[in-house]
Amino acid sequence: MEHGERRTFYSYKKIFVILLMLVMVGVSLHAERIVTLAPALTEIVFALGKGGEIVGNTKFCNFPGEAKKITRVGGFIDINLEILIDLKPSVIFLYPEYYEKIKIMKKKTKLVNVKHTTLRDLFDGVETISKALDIEAVGKKLILKIKDRLNRVSQKSHGKKRLKTLLIIGRNPDKLTNMFIVGKRDFLNELLEVAGGVNAYEGNINYPNISIESVVAMNPDVILELSVFNEGIKEEKVLGLWERFPFISAVKNKKIKIIKDSLWLIPGPRVSRIAEEMHCLFFGEQLPGKLENSTALPFTPTYEIRKKQGKQ
Repeated sequence: MEHGERRTFYSYKKIFVILLMLVMVGVSLHAERIVTLAPALTEIVFALGKGGEIVGNTKFCNFPGEAKKITRVGGFIDINLEILIDLKPSVIFLYPEYYEKIKIMKKKTKLVNVKHTTLRDLFDGVETISKALDIEAVGKKLILKIKDRLNRVSQKSHGKKRLKTLLIIGRNPDKLTNMFIVGKRDFLNELLEVAGGVNAYEGNINYPNISIESVVAMNPDVILELSVFNEGIKEEKVLGLWERFPFISAVKNKKIKIIKDSLWLIPGPRVSRIAEEMHCLFFGEQLPGKLENSTALPFTPTYEIRKKQGKQ
C-alpha cells in the first residue's frame, strides 16, 4: 500500500470510529426541527439535551429560560397552524387532545402523541420522545434520575402520619363553589402519596366538581389551592372565604396553602420538585436546594383539559 493510500485509509478509519462512538453514546447525526405543544413536552426535550433543536412551542412554555425565546405557536385554544406550517417541523410532540387540531400536518411531519395524566404516562412519554429522537439511552437515564429523587422523598415520608389533603385545581373566583379537585388518577395524587399525604376524595371520578358541603364532609387536614392565582385573587381574600368554615380541620389548624407556581400543573421532569415542596408543606421541613422557579401563568392547557374532564 502506497504512503498516500495508507494515509487515506487511516483517515477514513478515524472518521468511521468517530461516527461509531457517536452512535454508541446516542448522539443523533442530524438535527431535528422539533415542535413541542405543551410545557411538560418542552421540558422533557430540554432535559434530554435536545432543547436547541426546538423551533416552536406554546405560549405557556416558560421553563427553562431558553424556552421563552422560541417561536410560539399559540396554545390549546388558539394554536396557529400558519406559524406551525411555516416552521417546517420534522417532528411534533403533542398531547392526544391536540391531534384533531393539527392532523393536517401528518402528511409532512411526524406526529408523536404523549399521554400526560399519570407518572406512568410521564415515564412512557420520556421513553417515547427519546426513541423518536434516537437517544433512548439518554431517556432511560432521565427516567432513573426522576424515580430516584421521588424515592428519596418517599423514604423521608415513611412512618409519618398521612395528612388527608384536598387538591383544588379550579373554582369560581370569588366563591367556594363549582370546585374542581384532583381525583385518584392524576400525577398530583401520586405525588401527594409520595410526599406523605392521602387524597381526601375517595371517589372514582378523575376530576370531580364538588360543593363546599362535600368539603365539609371530607374534612381535610390540608387544603392546597392550585387555581386561585389564575384569577388574580389576593391571598387574604382566599383565606377569608375559608374562614367561614372553622369546623373544617384545615381551616381550624391554618393548613390552607395557596400555590402560585405553575410548576405544580406540569407533569414533566420536575415532578420530584413538586413532591419535595408538598412534603415540606406537610411537615414543615427545609426545602432542598432551590431550582429555578417557573413563571406563574394566567392559564394552562393542562388545567383547561382537566376542567373539561371534570365536568364529564
